[in-house]
Amino acid sequence: MKTGERIPGGLTILVVLSVITLCVLAGIAGAGWLGFNFSDFFHVGEKETIRTLADYQAGQPTPTAFQPNPTQTASSTVIHLVPTATSPLLPTNTVAPIPTEVSIPASHYIAGVYGMPQMTALDCEARSAVDWARYFGISIDETEFIAKIPLSDDPELGFVGDLNGEMGQLPPDGYGVYPPPIASVLREYGLNAKAVKNMTYEDLQREIANDRPVIVWIVNLPFEIDRNFYTASNGNTVPVARFEHTWIVTGYNLSTVTVVDSEWTYNVILETFLERWAVFENRAIILQE
Repeated sequence: MKTGERIPGGLTILVVLSVITLCVLAGIAGAGWLGFNFSDFFHVGEKETIRTLADYQAGQPTPTAFQPNPTQTASSTVIHLVPTATSPLLPTNTVAPIPTEVSIPASHYIAGVYGMPQMTALDCEARSAVDWARYFGISIDETEFIAKIPLSDDPELGFVGDLNGEMGQLPPDGYGVYPPPIASVLREYGLNAKAVKNMTYEDLQREIANDRPVIVWIVNLPFEIDRNFYTASNGNTVPVARFEHTWIVTGYNLSTVTVVDSEWTYNVILETFLERWAVFENRAIILQE
């Protein structure tokens, strides 16, 4: 065809259609070849799919001002512990601690203990008991207290003789009463009084050091010691002495003992005190805790 000549319209359409047809066929053939080669190279299996970057990003939440990017958190895992058999714990033998001796102070004095005059010559035990009770906060009328003391020819069970008798006699005449009946009457007033015998001087000191006055049975001063033994009608034998008397011990030091004797308070030389207390086998009344 010469330059400048036009291609007929029908021929032009035919040429264009032919070119398009060839392009389509070429594309189909190329796609089939690529699919074959990718399939053989990656071989991911029939049920698996390969996720693209777009797929991954679409599955994540988009961070906003109130929702930060997700972070990995540890999932809770329940662990079941299977107990294992163990031997039971058996008590072990332990050595009990040996109590240590509490040191006794060299001296101690109790404040606030005072006495009143006796009503009769032989009511010293009742007078001491009422004065002793007052220190512990119990007010007792002495006449009422005396009325509660039983009578007996055994001083361990009650008052021996006539309360209004003369001093210096021995049972069964007007004499006095020993700790058990006095402690029993004191307990009626709510005081945990305890009658004791053969009390050591160290135990006496401990009571005083703990601010607990002690009623003691002694041979009164300044009379000589005249010790005897007496057997009551019930067969009980007890030591007796003329001028049997009671004091309230309220203090001590290395050489003396402080006592309340009715309305008087004074110091007694330690050796003298111990000698006169021993006549009655160190009988006393203490406040039991």
